[in-house]
Amino acid sequence: MNAAAFAHHPEQGSLTQRDLDDRKAEPWFDPAGFFLAFRGDELVGFHWTKVHAEEGLGEVYVLGVGPGAQGGGLGKALTTIGLRHLAGQGLPTAMLYVDADNKAAVSVYERLGFVTHEVDLMYRTET
Repeated sequence: MNAAAFAHHPEQGSLTQRDLDDRKAEPWFDPAGFFLAFRGDELVGFHWTKVHAEEGLGEVYVLGVGPGAQGGGLGKALTTIGLRHLAGQGLPTAMLYVDADNKAAVSVYERLGFVTHEVDLMYRTET
């Protein structure tokens, strides 16, 4: 699902099962904050939250919606579920990273009240 949702993203789209298993083995992983959305038996989306306890901050760690389920409000619903989970843990503030050229995702997050806090730039050259 992750590869399909992030097919356009060279780093996130290449996440393997082993990478997922490694992250799930991290001390910060909480299965209660890992939400899966199904349409029948088909996985169509997910929202993985993360807690930064020292900062008192929640994170939309990864949110993905499969290509066939995009544009129908599932991203907003999954984000909302994750934010409610984080708020229930006493974390009223959440952050996320999103590529600025991912206009659909940026639009969802802005409609949910997220604002730009910081902009990171990455440069690369073809050799």
